[in-house]
Amino acid sequence: MTPRAARKTTLANAFRISAPLLIMVACLVALAGHAEIPSLPELLGLIRQVPPLNWCSAIAGTILSFWALGRYDAVAHRHLRTGVVESKARRAGMASIAFSQAVGFGLLSGSFSRWRLLPRLSPLQAAQLTGFVGITFMTALAVICGASLLLIGQTLALRALGAAILLGAGAGLFLCFLHPEWRIRGLKLRLPSLQAILALGLWTLIDVTCAGMALWLLLPEGSGITLTALLPAYFLALGLAIVSSSPGGAGPMELAMIALLPNADPAVLVAGLLAFRMVYYALPVALAGALLIWPALLRYALPEDREEPDLLGSDVRAAASQPFTRPQAETGVILQNGGHVMAFGLNQVAMLDTPQVSAVLFDPITGRRGEIPAALARHARARNTAACLYKCSARMAIAARREGWKVLRVAQDAIIAPATFNDSGSSFRQLRRKLRHAEKSGLRVEPSWSALPLREMAEVDAAWIAQHGRARGTTMGQFEPSYVALQVTFLAWMEDRLIGYMTFHRAADEWCLDLVRQLPGAPDGTGHALVRAAIDAARDAGVARLSLAAVPDHRYAHKVDRGLRQFKSCFAPAWETRYIAAPTWTQLALALAEMIRLVHRPAPLVNADASALFNPEETMQEAHVHLEEKAVALRQSA
Repeated sequence: MTPRAARKTTLANAFRISAPLLIMVACLVALAGHAEIPSLPELLGLIRQVPPLNWCSAIAGTILSFWALGRYDAVAHRHLRTGVVESKARRAGMASIAFSQAVGFGLLSGSFSRWRLLPRLSPLQAAQLTGFVGITFMTALAVICGASLLLIGQTLALRALGAAILLGAGAGLFLCFLHPEWRIRGLKLRLPSLQAILALGLWTLIDVTCAGMALWLLLPEGSGITLTALLPAYFLALGLAIVSSSPGGAGPMELAMIALLPNADPAVLVAGLLAFRMVYYALPVALAGALLIWPALLRYALPEDREEPDLLGSDVRAAASQPFTRPQAETGVILQNGGHVMAFGLNQVAMLDTPQVSAVLFDPITGRRGEIPAALARHARARNTAACLYKCSARMAIAARREGWKVLRVAQDAIIAPATFNDSGSSFRQLRRKLRHAEKSGLRVEPSWSALPLREMAEVDAAWIAQHGRARGTTMGQFEPSYVALQVTFLAWMEDRLIGYMTFHRAADEWCLDLVRQLPGAPDGTGHALVRAAIDAARDAGVARLSLAAVPDHRYAHKVDRGLRQFKSCFAPAWETRYIAAPTWTQLALALAEMIRLVHRPAPLVNADASALFNPEETMQEAHVHLEEKAVALRQSA
């Protein structure tokens, strides 16, 4: 570092340290010049007018306020995934906030105290945690101020300002939902989940309301200040005090309170703030100071939570680790959507962790249904997300309801038994007509047991997207060479031209429809012919169930994908209801919104290899080995 740069750094550090003190002195000077401040004996005399019951109530309000602050810190730890035990995170958070608000210099003092009390954290992590708490707290406080102005603002301009703040907050929430992750100059910024934002807002509201009530209780008798008038003024003054980083908020808080409450006696306000600092600042900082000197005392600060121990534990495993003999073939979709296999003890599930939800897709791969809801709820809480069982069976939904979860019907799965399928009879009249149309057009349908025509399949996919728009994803697959190579694929040809194909997830006893792609203008009955060929192949392979995947099944289902249900009904399937479940209605609504977002706005494919379209022999060799083994097994079983 050059001498000039060193001098600039020294001056910048000196300014950061001196600025809060200069702000405090400037505010106190301005206060003395614009208001008549009584002497210290007179202030103490006013403080003696506060009844003992009010002192006790103010102490209770302080305890409740710091209780909320502890939970605020726990949410921050979960968001940053520090791995600190929640009870210890709460205690350290309360002590750190008590210390930093009293001595000022919020970022420095807060980072130091958290690092001191939580040796597991690095200095950088402690600074990140303090910065996150500070920024989100000020944001939540601004929203609370906006709501206060809207509800009890004295003028139309103040109410309009409050409405503007709330509208901005709503837009910010919507932005966090649509774009939960941002990249700025190569750095990945992960915004809090909506679940975390709601929790942070709740704890902030409890904190500042209890603190404001404590201040109101400590005002001398006869102040004439109502609680509804004091709280909005306190919220705004608190924000200014935090921004100033002055020790104890001294100076900015007094100046703001007197300016925002012009009809109040300045002496009464200053006396009340002095008493408030004794209770809300001095007592907590004394306890925090003892903890900072002897951090080992932290374990005795509060009783441990009486939570049931996690006897199952959890283990994240690769999506490819799911067994071939699983109940539902459709769990294969996690090979593409970023999901993984999560093991809760001996219970394995297909898990999709998104910015807003922790969703178990379909039924458990292995294990007991009754043990899944509690384990999933713990996992989701650790991520600040909503817990969700998505497209689960009736048995899984019953197990969740027994745990108090909310359940909603969302879909129906079309199931065919290949061994007993017969397209004769009146129920299959339309199917037979479609198959005749396809046959007359010269359509040829065949399974692909070896190398896939990846170039032609990509062209069909591109044409399909050009006609129908962006392909959906997350719970349904998208075309990707390495993905479709692991599926059962059926191809529709017109002479030597590929005009359509279908792919199926495969498991030992079930196949499940995934991709359906056709060229515009494909012959009538192409899709029916592809499914009919899949049914025959599944029967020859001894597969017990063939799923045509789900269709919507809710109040507005008749307005969504009506043609999809009509197409699948041609095969007279057995309809099995699928459900979504979550611990609360709020989490269920959030989970539904998140799944809709992910289906219609899927994340970009990260495993796609464009070179596979042009060098399939090189990139797909291993997948083709599996396909050839599968073909041999199917032909032998036939």
